[in-house]
Amino acid sequence: MIGDNQTMYASYPLVVGVDLGGTQIRAAVLQGATLLSRANLLTGDNGTPERVIPRLFQAVDQALADARLTPAQIAGIGIAAPGPLNNRTGVVISPPNLPGWTDIPLRDIFAEHYQLPIYLENDANAAGLGEHLFGAGRGSNEMVYLTISTGIGGGVITNGKILEGIAGAAGELGHITVDWRGEPCGCGNVGCLEGLASGTGIARRVLAAIARGEGEELLRFARQQQPGLHVDEELRVDARLVAQAATAGVPLAQQILGEASEALGVGLVNIIHIFNPELIVLGGGLMQMGAQLLAPARAIVQQRAMQVPREMARIVLAELGPNVGLVGAGALIYYNQM
Repeated sequence: MIGDNQTMYASYPLVVGVDLGGTQIRAAVLQGATLLSRANLLTGDNGTPERVIPRLFQAVDQALADARLTPAQIAGIGIAAPGPLNNRTGVVISPPNLPGWTDIPLRDIFAEHYQLPIYLENDANAAGLGEHLFGAGRGSNEMVYLTISTGIGGGVITNGKILEGIAGAAGELGHITVDWRGEPCGCGNVGCLEGLASGTGIARRVLAAIARGEGEELLRFARQQQPGLHVDEELRVDARLVAQAATAGVPLAQQILGEASEALGVGLVNIIHIFNPELIVLGGGLMQMGAQLLAPARAIVQQRAMQVPREMARIVLAELGPNVGLVGAGALIYYNQM
């Protein structure tokens, strides 16, 4: 919440965090993990760089104005953006949900406009850094952050540093294989964790089952949950509805949510075996399901992970909630300057 814990973070310089998404642009002035102001704008239907970059500037300027600050009073601007991107050159390469963003030198564009230090990072890495510095990962040295929402992303902290890889593309944990004979993924792989356990993956699998004629009971449940729907409107079938239907005992929903939980568990086993972390932090909208999604995944971990790394890895929920992108973006300045 804006203003919370301000005394705790009084030693941190003022920064601006920018969270660039496919549907929403957010900017905030931060001091540590405390939001002093916040601006939200829609990315817009035509999200080309020519249209979006001026809106990014608008959001930053609004956040600064609301905090009664000028650019000269802040230590830098951190930008969390969807990948793929190169955090070393500051170039956004070709994010699938931002049309026309091919090799855009976003860091240099911001630096020229604001004359400030600018840092650009993959949004999942930035969120993981935010949790590492200010959230559930405080005090840890070896941490993996996994965000489970519309898609699945990851950020890996090793020896207190973001694991980047040779091209800055490490940590694509949503695209580890959990079903080697599975369905094709847009990334080029098959059987990705994202395809089975993300909100989009859950909804897609339910809709495919309905198309095969297997979802009449689930459709009846959906109509009950959406009583005001007009005859010509399409029923909304998403992961939240599937979770509600599973709780209500609808077999198809229970089956697909169970498979998603199992896939998450397999993904966690892989993460434990590859990274040997002391902490796995789970965030994202789907984690609001809580034990419904996490308990079966934990059971898979207990059954399949090797004992020594399993017993050393705590699996916890993220703490920063919907502000994680902004806090993580702001944390890029502290990470690079302090």
